[in-house]
Amino acid sequence: MDNTFTPLSIKTDLSWVPDTLSIGEPFVTAQTYVETYLADPKKWHWSTDLLNEPQDLVLKRVLAIISQARLPDHALALGQLGAGPLENMMSKELLDHLQSWVPFSATMSYALGMVRMTFEDTKLQQRFEIMMQRSDGVPG
Repeated sequence: MDNTFTPLSIKTDLSWVPDTLSIGEPFVTAQTYVETYLADPKKWHWSTDLLNEPQDLVLKRVLAIISQARLPDHALALGQLGAGPLENMMSKELLDHLQSWVPFSATMSYALGMVRMTFEDTKLQQRFEIMMQRSDGVPG
C-alpha cells in the first residue's frame, strides 16, 4: 500500500472502482458498486479478495464501502469486510493508513471489531485497541 486513502479522497480518487467491463459485466459507477456490494456482499466478494486484487486497491474498496454503510442494515457486509480483507491486511502499515479515519465511525468500528488479533504481536494489538477506544461512541 503506497498511498493514504482518506475519507475525503473517496469522491475524487475513483481508481478503486472495479473494472467490470473486463469481466464481461456492465459498467458500474462508484455509487452503484457500493450500493450493490452492501445489498449482496457475496456477489462482489471477488472484488475484495486479496488473492485476486492488489492490497492497496482492496483497501480503498473496503474503506469506500464502509464509509457508505449503515448499521444495522449492512452488518453482514461490514462483518465480511472485517473478518476477511481487513483481518488479512492487519499490520502496522494498515493501522498507519487507518490513522486518518480515527475516530472511527460506528460502521468502521463494527467492521474492525470483526478482526481477530490472535496472532499479531502485542504492540500491534495494543495500538489497535487504543485506536478502537478513541472511537467509542462516535456516530455514523
